[in-house]
Amino acid sequence: MARYALIITASGAVDNVIEYDGSAPFTPPTGQELRVATNDAEPGGTWNGSVFVRAVVPTVPTDEARTRVLMNEVTTDQKYDSDAEEMVDKTADEIAAEKLELKNLLLAELQAGDLSQERTQTLLRLERE
Repeated sequence: MARYALIITASGAVDNVIEYDGSAPFTPPTGQELRVATNDAEPGGTWNGSVFVRAVVPTVPTDEARTRVLMNEVTTDQKYDSDAEEMVDKTADEIAAEKLELKNLLLAELQAGDLSQERTQTLLRLERE
């Protein structure tokens, strides 16, 4: 068995990667073509006509990742200063900005109906402050 990629013909996007013996009767879905996959073939990636290109991994943190970071950050009044290579006190403005950002992220989760008990309690605490 070999790996094959199902590619959406119109866009070159890799829809799926499958194991296929290459000889059994198989017809790709309408609008897709089958190509022998390399290690770079993955769903979300693309076929540029000659090689597979992996999907781009976002470098901007997701709201979920940022929320997790802020859940910890708002519990401390210090931050690491890489220039001084030591912990320093946060300013009142930095603390307020972190709390406001976390509050807004938690409100968005609440509106989506997906707020854990811990995050609900944090939101309530931020609302009271």
